Amino acid sequence: MTDELHQRLRATMIEQPLSKQQVAQQMGIHRRTLSRRLKSEGTSFTQIVDEAQLGIAKRLLADTTMSMAEISAALKFSEPAAFTHAFRRWTGTTPSAWRKDHRRR
Repeated sequence: MTDELHQRLRATMIEQPLSKQQVAQQMGIHRRTLSRRLKSEGTSFTQIVDEAQLGIAKRLLADTTMSMAEISAALKFSEPAAFTHAFRRWTGTTPSAWRKDHRRR
């Protein structure tokens, strides 16, 4: 279930982020059932959303010349500072520092 959820979220994250309720409806289950199943797999909806956002952020940082403001807007963060804070929480480093170390030339 975790892999399927990752795929759904990555596919829609930039165009239209999905809520837990929307994902559960698409999967034909109740949102509490979704939460229980994810918990049994050792994860949560929030954790999977964070992982999907991190994956997209890393790809955009490494493969594009988009600014931090553009990336934060694409990922639906309220402001670049919120994106920077989340990225640092996820990785222990800033998006700028990560980009510098992982830039594909």
